Amino acid sequence: MSDGSERVTAWIVSHTHWDREWYLSYGRFRVDLARMVHALLDRLEHDPEFKHFVLDGQALLLRDHLQFYPEDRARIRRLVKEGWLSLGPWYILPDEFLVSGEATVRNLLAGHQLCRELGGEVKVGYMPDSFGHLAQIPQLLRGVGIDNFIYTRGNGDELEELGSDYLWRAPDGSEVLACCQVDGYCNAGGLGYDEIWEAHTRRNVHTDKAVERVGKLLEKLTARSNSPVLLINNGCDHFPAQKDFHQIITALREAFPEINFQHGSHRRYLDGLRKADVQRKVFRGELLGGRYNFILSGVWSARLYLKQWNERAQTLLESRLEPLAAAAHFLHGVEYPTGMLRWAWSRLMENHPHDSICGCSIDTVHTEMVARFSEVVESAEQQLHRSLRDLLPFFAPEKAQDTDTALAVFNSLPWRRSQVVSRLVILLPGQPHIETMDLVDEDGVSVPFELVERHWLERFWAIDYRAQLDLDSQLLQRDTYLDRMGDRIRRTDAPEDGADQFAVIRFLADDVPGLGHRRYFLKEKAEPALAVAPAPRNPVVADGNTLSNGLVRVQLAADGTFLLEDLRNGRRYPGQNLLEDIEDAGDEYDYSPAATSTRITSAGVAGHVSLLQDGGLAGVLEARFELELPRALGEDRQARCTETLACPVRVLLRLDADSPLVQVETRFDNRVEDHRLRALFPSGLDCTRILSDGQFVVNDRPVTPPEGKDWAQPPTGTVPQQDFSLLQQGGQGLVVFNQGLPEMAALQEEHGTTMALTLLRAVGWLSRDDFPTRNHCNAGPTLHTPDAQCPGEHTLRYAVQPLVGDWRKAKLKRTSLGWRAPLMLRQGVAEGSVAGGQGLLELEGPEIVISAVKRHEERDSLVIRVYNQSDDPRPAQLRLGVTASVAWRLNLLEERMVELEMTDPRCLSLLLRGHEITTVEIELP
Repeated sequence: MSDGSERVTAWIVSHTHWDREWYLSYGRFRVDLARMVHALLDRLEHDPEFKHFVLDGQALLLRDHLQFYPEDRARIRRLVKEGWLSLGPWYILPDEFLVSGEATVRNLLAGHQLCRELGGEVKVGYMPDSFGHLAQIPQLLRGVGIDNFIYTRGNGDELEELGSDYLWRAPDGSEVLACCQVDGYCNAGGLGYDEIWEAHTRRNVHTDKAVERVGKLLEKLTARSNSPVLLINNGCDHFPAQKDFHQIITALREAFPEINFQHGSHRRYLDGLRKADVQRKVFRGELLGGRYNFILSGVWSARLYLKQWNERAQTLLESRLEPLAAAAHFLHGVEYPTGMLRWAWSRLMENHPHDSICGCSIDTVHTEMVARFSEVVESAEQQLHRSLRDLLPFFAPEKAQDTDTALAVFNSLPWRRSQVVSRLVILLPGQPHIETMDLVDEDGVSVPFELVERHWLERFWAIDYRAQLDLDSQLLQRDTYLDRMGDRIRRTDAPEDGADQFAVIRFLADDVPGLGHRRYFLKEKAEPALAVAPAPRNPVVADGNTLSNGLVRVQLAADGTFLLEDLRNGRRYPGQNLLEDIEDAGDEYDYSPAATSTRITSAGVAGHVSLLQDGGLAGVLEARFELELPRALGEDRQARCTETLACPVRVLLRLDADSPLVQVETRFDNRVEDHRLRALFPSGLDCTRILSDGQFVVNDRPVTPPEGKDWAQPPTGTVPQQDFSLLQQGGQGLVVFNQGLPEMAALQEEHGTTMALTLLRAVGWLSRDDFPTRNHCNAGPTLHTPDAQCPGEHTLRYAVQPLVGDWRKAKLKRTSLGWRAPLMLRQGVAEGSVAGGQGLLELEGPEIVISAVKRHEERDSLVIRVYNQSDDPRPAQLRLGVTASVAWRLNLLEERMVELEMTDPRCLSLLLRGHEITTVEIELP
């Protein structure tokens, strides 16, 4: 596309793309990495003609290397400082769509920190192999001082008009110079061989073969480029530095004297692009097309258990531990766990590379990932437990004089919340029966509570049930000991001498301050009676298989479907949660139907509905049934086999007082193979767009994707999501929330548009080349991965809510965060507990979303990150529970940019551009 008036400069950038784990385990690849890097350092130090090497844009590789060669640290620092070796800016190269936006920020932050330890980062937004790119990447890169982006995957037909170098604009208006790697990041890897993979051998290089290959590449590059500056990528997956490079570049210069071949860095290439006198076109939006390269959209649902683990860990760090640790530190002087949190984030991010979190590796890799997730979750939960203990002591045993049982409700989100909470409470022998007691708040007001269940047990003292973070964990622990140690633990329904009361109670915790807590006390009933807190405005009423609360009504059928009725406007949404099962003849990367497809649904299957919980505060219904499914694909993989197996299913619906959110928990025992299970949510609306929560933006996508004619991989109709997706028409709509289920689709059906949430995708191969949705091509080695069939019981959590009015005003992100990170109720001892009532932070602004509340990486100050979901500028108020001395606007590296005016030392007012991400630092005296 260049007019040819200037001499063309072709920058040859030597590099490797290093998947830390993929078709080999991390341990095996690390051995190869250490050998490769050690040899590379020798090459850079002793071959002056080999001028530069890019170590894949991810700094963690060098930490891996230094574990085997610690003596190389000084060499690395010198080579980086002198410009021979490029590091970073990323900590790891992530899959952008399967991790949170905040995780992407921490990735850049940790990458810069590690690079600076090792000599300095390069300001190049290099992401060679991620499976598509977020719309907000330009803003995130600008937030760390990077004005460019180099990538391979994600373009649709738009690149025909844009050219390979163009301006990419984020929703907030931030721009970077985007450079598509034409023919991919391997377009000149392994020069001088018949096959590029011979670069892993010691075979001789043939310069004539290098000349022939580069000549063909130059034709493609010049046809695409808007500038007389070209990028040639001399490397590929796990490649060492190019053998005989000097002979190759000499031969290229002789063969193409009109081309100025240079060996150097991405930075030098970008400098040349910037100097070119070119008017570049602008592109807006995400890069999620498969025109030239596979986008591999099936990874959004491969091994969904990994996505669930990741959501649990991210929520625990972002919406639980960090904000509550900040509140405990800045309000009450509790030590902030800086070192532990840095470790937790770095360990979690080891699971975020695309071959890892995408679930498209060998079974060993993903087994090791679960161990990492478990490490993070266990450590973070214990740190949270310790932080809360500093505010509410609760180590057993209590003393007899502790007649008042103290409870505390903790709010880890920065706005006041009222929510139904539950807890297994333990009362000592001699304390009154719990139904004869009052639950009293700190103002002396009696709070009505429901007694869900109560037993007397001889407590097994090796276990402190109050240490568990949630009711489910408490009950699991209790029931395990009852089942396994019944000879040592007596359980009765009547009081016995020496037995404790084990009671599950439930109450409405009202108006709990943002990033704060409220205390409650179980006391003997007072005379005269205390003032009583107001009852919920919309209590739950159960009637057979129906729950209602004045806002919505749900009627559960035996097949797990339910009728949802919005009582605010009378609109009905029948057929919610229909389970659909279809074969999957694809692989870990992509779904594919078989030549003869068989669709099975739960419609009309025999089952049974039970009312599990009936109370004014919450109601729970359960449907139990079985899905009779084909055992697997047939041997020729052209259709499902005739043999079937019954897969048990439990669907639990929960409705709380004062909430329109219908919470769903589906438990599916997967006993079959080669299939995809989805839950369908018909809206009854005729929609052309589906909106899906993403990283710092809600993505607006067409229900009907482009045809993708002649694309490397046509669109499949599925889309990635973070917390929710929605359909809306004429002020009415339907929202489906999820916990760790990131694949959604919108289907145009006879009676309107239906959302399809993927619950499970079971396949048995890393990659195959015998199905149509990827044009019968491999995306990796053909390796058997039986664990990717995901056998066993799966617990899938999602929720449905009818929408009234504009979604932007509905605070959907707050609803999602409140569901994922509900109020926490703990039991403790009154003596030594910290009074509640004052929180650290309350965020005001319906379209402003919280991303982080934490201590500064280096200073003892408060860091808050928010973003604007609206297209237009919106105000935000950060109301503090402490007095601030000064506030600063930060970049994403937590470096100060400008001091902010604070007319009120307890309130910081901000104005955010449409879709702007803003980070502030608040110094506290």
